Amino acid sequence: MLLIMGIDVTFEVQKNKHMKKRFKFLAASALLLTGTAFLLQSCDKIITLNLDKEYSNIDFMITAPQPAGTIVIDEEVVTDLATLASSQGFDINKIESAEIKSVTMTINDPNTNPVTTAIITSVKASMFADNVQITEIASDDATHTSPTQIDMDLKGLDIAPYLKANKFTFRAEIVTNAAITHDVPVNVALKCAFKVKPLK
Repeated sequence: MLLIMGIDVTFEVQKNKHMKKRFKFLAASALLLTGTAFLLQSCDKIITLNLDKEYSNIDFMITAPQPAGTIVIDEEVVTDLATLASSQGFDINKIESAEIKSVTMTINDPNTNPVTTAIITSVKASMFADNVQITEIASDDATHTSPTQIDMDLKGLDIAPYLKANKFTFRAEIVTNAAITHDVPVNVALKCAFKVKPLK
């Protein structure tokens, strides 16, 4: 009877040791997986930069006289990402994707009889650069934000190739329903956001 009890006890002890080892193994595995997941998330946060850039100084002049119809104006824009890239520690060529957040056109006419958006039937905005074809990025019809401002509808395109270039050209195609009799200053502000993986 004692021997049988001894066998039973020995078996239970061995089983408990086995379970303890298994428990320790499972706990260690869970800890390893948790640590790996945390590490991957941390690395992802470290190597992925989400940055914003605004080009608010795209200024051009609609020169008079202009008959009613289509006016095409090109304005060269320097990407100016060198300082930002240096401060954030990335190479411009590492930009993975970029999207436009807004394109706003504002008429800054100081004339006593100023031109307003009422004479603008539609606007189309495009971009092009060296070795990068022209692409329409935004447009607007006769429904405008105010007498002086047009917030364009975005096309949702990736503009990374233009930001990687040293400069790009912004093109505005403005269709008017009346003649323009004096020079009209216009400003365009383009806001964009882009993703960079500097360590990839």
